[in-house]
Amino acid sequence: MSDTPNKNHSRRKFLSLGLLAGAGLIASDAAAAPANKSDETVKMLTPDGKLVEVDKAVIAKSSSKKQASKKDVMKWIHPDK
Repeated sequence: MSDTPNKNHSRRKFLSLGLLAGAGLIASDAAAAPANKSDETVKMLTPDGKLVEVDKAVIAKSSSKKQASKKDVMKWIHPDK
């Protein structure tokens, strides 16, 4: 049983490193979040009927994309045909 203290020590080291890495990831996500949210929101319904508020900037970004054609949708549904 001489290796038991080393095992416990390595587990502690592993867990402490894991906790530090997790805290670092959380901190980096918080720093990467957009700091300048606009105050203008629009109320919209989700497909399941819930009311949500969405930034106007997000709507403007998403509406500027090209609409998929019927042919593209069919290729996406049945890629082997």
